[in-house]
Amino acid sequence: MTPVNMAVELQLSWEDLTTGTLQQRTVSVPVAFGRDEQAMRSAMNDQDGTLVVLAHKQVSRCHALIVQQDEGLELVDKSTNGTFLNGQHFLGTNRQIQDGDRFQIGPYKIALNTLGTLPPSVSIPITPDSTAVLPGIYHDSLTGLPNRNMFMSLLQTLWERLAVETSLMFAVVHIDIDRLQQVNDSLGYRVGDKLLAAIARRLRQRLSPGDTAVRLEGDEFALLLENITHQEGAIGLIEALQRDLAAAFTLENQEAFITVSVGITFSHLPVNQPEDWLRFARTATNRAKQLGRGRLEIFRPGMEDSGNRLRLETDLSRAIERGELSLRYQPIVSLTSGQIVGFEALVRWQHPEAGWIPSDQLIAIAEETGLIIPIGLWVLQTACQQLCRWQKQFPDLQPLTVSVNVSSKQFIQTDLVAQITQVLQETDLPGNHLKLELTESLLMESESAAIAMLSQLQELGVQILMDDFGTGYSNLARMRNLPTDVVKVDKSLIQSLDAQNLAFVRGIVALAHSLSKTVVVEGIETQEQLAQLREMDCAYGQGYLFSPPVDIAQVENLLSQSPHW
Repeated sequence: MTPVNMAVELQLSWEDLTTGTLQQRTVSVPVAFGRDEQAMRSAMNDQDGTLVVLAHKQVSRCHALIVQQDEGLELVDKSTNGTFLNGQHFLGTNRQIQDGDRFQIGPYKIALNTLGTLPPSVSIPITPDSTAVLPGIYHDSLTGLPNRNMFMSLLQTLWERLAVETSLMFAVVHIDIDRLQQVNDSLGYRVGDKLLAAIARRLRQRLSPGDTAVRLEGDEFALLLENITHQEGAIGLIEALQRDLAAAFTLENQEAFITVSVGITFSHLPVNQPEDWLRFARTATNRAKQLGRGRLEIFRPGMEDSGNRLRLETDLSRAIERGELSLRYQPIVSLTSGQIVGFEALVRWQHPEAGWIPSDQLIAIAEETGLIIPIGLWVLQTACQQLCRWQKQFPDLQPLTVSVNVSSKQFIQTDLVAQITQVLQETDLPGNHLKLELTESLLMESESAAIAMLSQLQELGVQILMDDFGTGYSNLARMRNLPTDVVKVDKSLIQSLDAQNLAFVRGIVALAHSLSKTVVVEGIETQEQLAQLREMDCAYGQGYLFSPPVDIAQVENLLSQSPHW
C-alpha cells in the first residue's frame, strides 16, 4: 500500500435504516471501516486519514480500506466475510473505485462521491442499525447466515473482551444435522438445500436478537449465545431448538424429518485461542453422535484428547491378535413362526484401558485407517465358525443363518469373492447359510460393479441383503436390477409407524414381494409394531422386542429355550 501525501476528499452517503433518513459524512483518504479503531489504525500503517467506526457485529474488526494507489482509488477488502462493490462480492483482494460507486459493509450500503482534498479528520462513529442484517452481505448465500470466518471474528472479539471483562459469559454451540445425506439421496439435493435454508430460519426464529447463528459448512451450523446469565438457560434454549427442528419440514409437498446432534461449551473454560471454543463444541457433538445421535452433550475437560485418537488407531491394529475384539449376535426372528432363524454378527471392542469403545467410533477408525479390511475378514471367519458350532450343538433347530456387514472398502477389494469362498470352504459352511449386508447407497453408487460381484456371490449360494433401505436412494425401480435377495427396512421407518410411514413400509413390502425378494425389518421394539408388520406379511424381523445383541453364552441360552414370539 503506497503512502499518501495528500488527502483525497470523499463524501459518503447511506440510509439510516432505523429512521429512513439519508446520512452523509465527508472523509479523507485513506479511510478505514471497521469495529475496532486499533485494528483499523494498524491496517492503515498509522497514516493520517479517517477511521469510520461501524458498531454492528456483522462488521469485521477492520473490514475495508479506501486508499490512493497509482493515482487512483482502491477499495481494499480486509474482512473475514467479504465486501460488496456495486453488488459484486469479493474477498481478500482490491477493487478500483470511482465517483458514484456503491459498496456494502455489514448492513451499511454506502455511496461515495469524490470532492477534492480535505485536511485529515477525526474518527467518525456510525450508529449500527437495529434492523435485520441486509441480504447479500453473507458468504453463505444458501441459508442467508454468516459464515465460519465471521463466526471466528466474533469469537476473537469475545476472547479479547474476556481479558478485561472476566465475568463475561457466553456459550458456543455446534450443531450437526443427522443423516442429511439420506434426505439428499431420497428426496434430491434441491430439497436438501431447501431443508438447510428452512433449518436456518428456525434457528433465527428461536434466537434472541443478540445471539448469532452461522452455517459453518455442509450440514454443520454453529451458534454464539451471548444473552445468557447461567448455563441452564443456554441448555434450555438448545433443547427447545432440538424440538423445533424435530418438527416436520414440508418441502415441495413432501415431509422431511431430522434430528440434530449438538455440542455446547461455555466461556469459563480456559482456551489458548478463540478457535478452541468451537473445537470443544464440535468434540461434544461427536460424543453426542457416538452415543446415538439426536442428543445434546456438554463439553467437559478430558473429553477431547488429540493423542487418544492416535493411540486408539495404534491399539486397534493390535486388537485382533490381543483378543480384544469380540462378536455380539442379534437374533433374526421369523414373523410367521415366531422362532429364531438366524443372527446378525456385530463387532465390539473392549479396550484394556478405555473399556468398551462405542461401535460408531470403532467402525470410523477402522474405515479411516484401512483396518476395516482385516477386521472385516476376521468377523466373517469368526461368525461362520461360530454358526457351524451352533448348528452342530442344536441339530433339531432349522438351519440357522448368519448375517455379516460388508463395508465399502471391503466391497471394492478385487479378491472379496475369493476370500468368502475360502472362508466357506475352511468352515464347511453351506453358502446359503451366509448373508452379506451391504448398504443401499453403496449398491446404488457402484451399480455396474455391484451387479457383477453380487452375481458371483450368489453363485456360491450367499444371500445379499440391501441394508438400511428407506434411508438412502430408495430407488425402487433400480432395486429390481440388482441381484439382491433381501431388503432390510431401516429401523427409523418403524420407530413411529404413523399413517405415512405405515404406507411407506407397506409399499416396500409389496414391491419386494412382487420382485420375489424377502423383507427383514429391524428395530422392532413393541408388540404393536410386531402386529402391524405381521399384518403386512413381513417375513423376518429383529429388534429389542426379541433380544439386543448378546454374547455366545446368551445366544446358547436363548436357543436352548426355543422361544416363540
